[in-house]
Amino acid sequence: MIMKFHSFKYLAFLLLAGGLQMQCTDLTEDTFTFISPETFYRNADDLDKALIGVYDRYQQHYGRDARGYFLKLECLSEFGAPNRTKDNPHLYNVWSDVNNPSNTIDKWQDSYEIINAANVVLGRGESIEMDATLKARMFAEARFLRGLTYFHLVRLYGDVPIPQSFTQGLDGLEIPRKPVDDVYEYLIADLHYAAENLPVRSTYAANDVWRASQGAAQAMLGKVYLYRGSMTGNRADFEESKKYSGMVIASSEYALEEDFKNLWFWWNTSAKNGVESIFEIQMAHIKNESNTLHIDGGINVVDENLGSYMYHRYGPSFTAYNSYSDQDARKEGTFLTEVALSNGNTIRWVEADKGTYPGSEGWNSACPGNLKYFDRTSESATIKEPAANIYVMRYAEVLLNYAEAENELNGPTADAYEKLNQVRTRAQLDDLESGLSQEEFAAWVYQERGWEFIGEGQLYYDGIRTGRIADGVKAEVEYGVANELFLYTPLQFVPKKDFLWKIPTFDLNSNAELIQNPDNQSAG
Repeated sequence: MIMKFHSFKYLAFLLLAGGLQMQCTDLTEDTFTFISPETFYRNADDLDKALIGVYDRYQQHYGRDARGYFLKLECLSEFGAPNRTKDNPHLYNVWSDVNNPSNTIDKWQDSYEIINAANVVLGRGESIEMDATLKARMFAEARFLRGLTYFHLVRLYGDVPIPQSFTQGLDGLEIPRKPVDDVYEYLIADLHYAAENLPVRSTYAANDVWRASQGAAQAMLGKVYLYRGSMTGNRADFEESKKYSGMVIASSEYALEEDFKNLWFWWNTSAKNGVESIFEIQMAHIKNESNTLHIDGGINVVDENLGSYMYHRYGPSFTAYNSYSDQDARKEGTFLTEVALSNGNTIRWVEADKGTYPGSEGWNSACPGNLKYFDRTSESATIKEPAANIYVMRYAEVLLNYAEAENELNGPTADAYEKLNQVRTRAQLDDLESGLSQEEFAAWVYQERGWEFIGEGQLYYDGIRTGRIADGVKAEVEYGVANELFLYTPLQFVPKKDFLWKIPTFDLNSNAELIQNPDNQSAG
């Protein structure tokens, strides 16, 4: 089934940096809409239209422009590499000018647009007379998306504002930042509410399986607690991570897709909301409706056999590609290195070209292609827009989160091995060797996550939270420079675990109460 979150056209939000948020739902609004909120918010159908608008904004800001967010971040890790000269990805690759607020990861305003839309659902929905269970479910969906958005914000910027209302006007926008601990408690409360009030996925009607479910909220709680525990070393966080990941596993609502290839649209055009999917950003073949998937596939070729045009700023690094065993099913399932074109020619990525393009066999970008979001259907080729969904959370991550939390608590127990080895077995690899130390097992979990999730928006954050980011990028850039790979230059900054991005200049200037993050200090 192919679905799209249709834009919620009825509200014209004026959303500025520091767009507003709430914990309660007793809110007022200074409205500038052409439809009176009292007239519009009348029943459950109206509330659901507003809720779909929240999904739509999340899709727009964390899905459609994936190349401007998580693939840019992945290029900053050892798993990604600059793929073309356009937009200067080689400067991100070497951590250039990272203390410049005009050169930051710009997701501040986008995030507050999502948050404000969620708050409208919560605030305006309070007065609607409707089934209480259905209202609680809709509120839980809105709070799930709000909590998920705050998780992006706190990892990128640290302290962020937590306003207590929603707005479409200019009043009340000057709001100071709240400490990281407060932000975590706030988003965790949202996810707890979601876990308590969302249905399990199997009880949704077939046309609603894309919505957030109890399993999605529990899986995100497992991930959030793991992230915070990794940053602070707090044992209680690892216990909570293991508990919530364990709930997802025990629910039997999800399982690993038997064949890794079947997770991806290139190999399987039914790869939407499947058995392994816990939460996805929905995309579809809809021309001229702002649904273009701005994501990097790694090859600068337009051909009907490749389907839609794919962006090509960033790609998988040579070292990441070469780290896969040839027996690993994920290698063939993930990477594109040879294409038979519609004109009868075949082009290939050749490592000996060292990234120069066009290569000796016609490959027109520096890296192998990552085909996880390619769509080679004829419809995609015709309208030049891909319809592959983006995984926010899938079951393989729950298993690895559980294994990591268990190892942090108790060392590499049989339970931790069993969860990790499920992922390896699906990849057609042997079980991990027994007798590893806690540190050795943690390193294997990190490596397994790299092989499993390359190109999915996970690996920069894994490098930060585990403290492996510095050694990873140093080794990757040194390798690239030593081997004279195209677009590689000496590393300019070595990130530490406490690295935070600057608040974008526009957003900082729009809120007089904001204080900029201090300059990051290089680790070497």
